[in-house]
Amino acid sequence: MVVIDPEVKTILEEINKLSEKANKDPNAYTLKSMQDHADEIKELFEKRDEHWKAESADMLIHCLLLMKRNGMEISDMDNIIDKRFGRFKERIREGC
Repeated sequence: MVVIDPEVKTILEEINKLSEKANKDPNAYTLKSMQDHADEIKELFEKRDEHWKAESADMLIHCLLLMKRNGMEISDMDNIIDKRFGRFKERIREGC
């Protein structure tokens, strides 16, 4: 299943170059930002503030960037996401 458009690779590479210039440790920055976004998404969602959607999109970008920066190609990302979809369904069926 294709989840991520192959053109995203170019965009992620551009963002990564900018991040590497701006941050001494791009992975640490990304992980910190992901935590901050998780907290913000929870807060916004609980307040029924629609901005949670934009912050969730930011979180997705951070996740993709982290995967790309650490050697995953778009096809690898698609494969792992496809497997995780299956795992989500399995866990729900199990009642977890």
